[in-house]
Amino acid sequence: MKLVVVGGGPAGYAAAIRARHLGIDVVLVEAEHVGGECTNHACIPSKALLHAAEVFRAAASAPWLAGQPSFKWREAVAWKDKVVERLRRGIEFLLKSAGVEVVRGLARPGPGKSVEVDGRRIEYDFLLLATGSEPVELRQLPRGGRVVGTREVFSLEEAPASVVVVGGGAAGVEAASLFSMIGADVHLVEVMDRLLPGLDPDVSRQVERSLAGRGVKVHTSSEVAKATDGGRSVRLKLSTREGEKEVEAELVVVAVGRRPRPGPFASLGLELDSRGAVKTDQSMRTSLPWVYAAGDVAGPPYYAHKAYAQAKVAVENMAGLKSAYEPRAVPAVIFSDPEVVSVGLTEEEAARRGYRPKSARVPLSAIGRAVATDSSEGFAKLVYDGESRIVLGVHMVGRGVSELAGEAAALVEFYATVDDLALVVHPHPTLSEVFVELAEAALGKPTHVAKL
Repeated sequence: MKLVVVGGGPAGYAAAIRARHLGIDVVLVEAEHVGGECTNHACIPSKALLHAAEVFRAAASAPWLAGQPSFKWREAVAWKDKVVERLRRGIEFLLKSAGVEVVRGLARPGPGKSVEVDGRRIEYDFLLLATGSEPVELRQLPRGGRVVGTREVFSLEEAPASVVVVGGGAAGVEAASLFSMIGADVHLVEVMDRLLPGLDPDVSRQVERSLAGRGVKVHTSSEVAKATDGGRSVRLKLSTREGEKEVEAELVVVAVGRRPRPGPFASLGLELDSRGAVKTDQSMRTSLPWVYAAGDVAGPPYYAHKAYAQAKVAVENMAGLKSAYEPRAVPAVIFSDPEVVSVGLTEEEAARRGYRPKSARVPLSAIGRAVATDSSEGFAKLVYDGESRIVLGVHMVGRGVSELAGEAAALVEFYATVDDLALVVHPHPTLSEVFVELAEAALGKPTHVAKL
């Protein structure tokens, strides 16, 4: 059996490695670098620079350190590049060790069951599309010059003194956090009435308050009506509920989302949805029985961890195993300052699905580890069914909460109840103690939160 994987990002390389474990011969075709957008231009570069900025912020605000540190952007970018190269080489090593043949070039559909790459024809029994996604463009704000996208922003030669970030979703909030932490003047523009509009409203409000407290000027219910390049800066005219506003900055970052990229393989006649994503069933099989799709090309959410899971399901079905992609919840993690975790349902979503939702909320100031690490800003919220007490969702805002997303996902995935969670002994002092505090608050017997 032979598999051709098109795309070497999270879905592509994970599928290739899993397929080799199952005894399938694999050719992986990648036009750029293995690791895809996530490793080379998005997830990893952004987190590396956010880490550098967080170290700087912590040092600059620490009363026990003398002197005033300065942030060296070029050195931070060089360090980020080393991180990316190390991880990319690690993926290359894993593929080689697994016996995956990697072909560099742009793949196109060939006759019958084949693809063509720079004149070479590669035949297959199964085809996995892992071609990823591409950024959504704004007609009134084309990229170029001082207007950049989320790929270019992490490789700038110099850090801007002022930035306008257009888009208040995950990528936009992370970019605003990065530049505000290193001292830039930041404007954040979002067309909806709140930041992170797809998440719990309490989360959105906390993130907006936190960013505003760090000096970020947040413009919600606003959109770019016109852009004027002044040479050394860009002037944007914003259309808002209060009328027109003007903002000006050295750099504009466009972060208004992504869309699936089936590329030339759309010509196969695959069934697509309204976004242009390749439609699949729970086995990740497309409308053509020998073609599968995984990752961003199969539609949102656009997360690497979702891509890993879908890729493994796809190749397991190719091998004749029974496997389905049907998680109860896919964790959303945003590495802003403060970080955000959202797993499962909000109260509004739970009510629409017929549950009788209740919630418990605990401030991070009740958690010793958060206070000891100057990370007490934020909260955690547990959404559960009022009758069965099954955990339906977990939503958090605060520094370091990203590391709690896995446990939150396990609670939702395995139908844990509030009573179950209250029985689990969590280590002290760690942020994970917030889970037992949430459970106890839901049961009306909180330990570290005053019962009023």
